[in-house]
Amino acid sequence: MAANDALSGSRQNAITRAVARVSPAVVGITVLQVRRYVQRSPFGDDPLFQFLFPELRDRVIEQPVESLGSGFLITADGYLLTNEHVVENAEKVVVTMTDGSKHNATVVGTDRVTDIALLKIEGNDFPYIPMGNSDEILVGEWVIALGNPFGLFNINDKPTVTVGVVSSVDVDWGRDSQSGRLYLDMIQTDAAINRGNSGGPLVNALGEVIGMNTFIFTGSPYEQGWAG
Repeated sequence: MAANDALSGSRQNAITRAVARVSPAVVGITVLQVRRYVQRSPFGDDPLFQFLFPELRDRVIEQPVESLGSGFLITADGYLLTNEHVVENAEKVVVTMTDGSKHNATVVGTDRVTDIALLKIEGNDFPYIPMGNSDEILVGEWVIALGNPFGLFNINDKPTVTVGVVSSVDVDWGRDSQSGRLYLDMIQTDAAINRGNSGGPLVNALGEVIGMNTFIFTGSPYEQGWAG
């Protein structure tokens, strides 16, 4: 028994303690969007055919689409952060906690330029993650990325954890020409960040948020994760 206790104790380190501390405050986000498009009449604008075949006139088609992302609580009374692109054009936002409970979330505010969204769920005494000082990030220090890649959070109600180091800081990608978002002072990490991780926290070994997992760059032989 003593040997097992010693082995178990040796497995505990700053990383595992930080993961245990912050995991309850990480959430999976399910977003329902409705995409609308116009189905054109095969007869064009011909008034005669529109009169004879009213069912074949131009009509608006609504297609429900579900997408996934990540987020993290920053206050005990239910305020949480995620990326703006996760909840963009959302008709409904549902937050899943690590205890399996689901909460409808209200989008309090968004900033498209910085790609940040503030959400709110009703309740109190939620676990939350304290903010760290991003000005004190050290290149080479260990960091932990948590989130909901590929919707795995919805399977076992637990965030996926990856670990890496800070590869670079204060990287300015500039403005994205398509979205208009501005990516400045970014953090590069080799911690694996996958689809669905967007909006999840990047934390240091103290269990403090130092960034938000935002995108991956795959135009090289290895993937690079970026947090803002």
